[in-house]
Amino acid sequence: MDASASRVARLIAVGLVAGLFSALFGVGGGTIVVPLLLWLLRYDAKAATATSLAGIIITAVAGSITHGALGNVDTAKALAIGLPAVVGVLIGLAIKARLTSKALTDGFAAFLVLVAIRMALPDAGGSGFDNVGLETVAVIATGLVAGAIAGLFGVGGGIVFVPALILIFGLTQDIATGTSLLAMIPVSILGTWRQRASGLVHFRDATIIGLASMLTAVGGAFIVEHTRDGLLRLLFSVLLVATAIQLTVRGRRA
Repeated sequence: MDASASRVARLIAVGLVAGLFSALFGVGGGTIVVPLLLWLLRYDAKAATATSLAGIIITAVAGSITHGALGNVDTAKALAIGLPAVVGVLIGLAIKARLTSKALTDGFAAFLVLVAIRMALPDAGGSGFDNVGLETVAVIATGLVAGAIAGLFGVGGGIVFVPALILIFGLTQDIATGTSLLAMIPVSILGTWRQRASGLVHFRDATIIGLASMLTAVGGAFIVEHTRDGLLRLLFSVLLVATAIQLTVRGRRA
């Protein structure tokens, strides 16, 4: 196998893994694609982050369509979270340009571990809101915070979207996953648009990753449909801990 074919094969492998994880857990490129690009294709960290944003657009579209067909997407909440998250990303990027604190990264990693523990408990899941106006404000605030975290730490908004939708708004894991994928689309589009001028987005690689991810994104959505909610929450908790470790390691190497 020549070098070009080998590279394409590795990109396809990245896409297949990304599609499966995105559909199973509602997370994006910062959690899965970036580490794989760094490891398998020796990407620069900034280029990996930018390229993952472009690739995850296709993944999120495929996953949210499939989850939607299965009835696992709350469209109103996805829009109410996803659109404010776009503003949140800009806020996070602005803060990041002025602040480089390993303590902040460590603090967020510790917070993810606490959320993971809460998610793993048998009674995890909020009761939602009785007041529609209060719920709307909470959803918008969640979007802003998730977007800011995505911009500040370079992780996908799904890491915040999914736990918030479950613990605060009382959604089940499957609906939180599908809703997170739909909410992720505008955030990923904005991130790609902002990075394109810098030349950090490798659009060919992103397209290969995105198209490959469609295959496993569809299959992952059907796996979610037939998996117990408690098991999905437990697996997501493991993913949160892995993300916390990944953030801490990145912070030490920065």
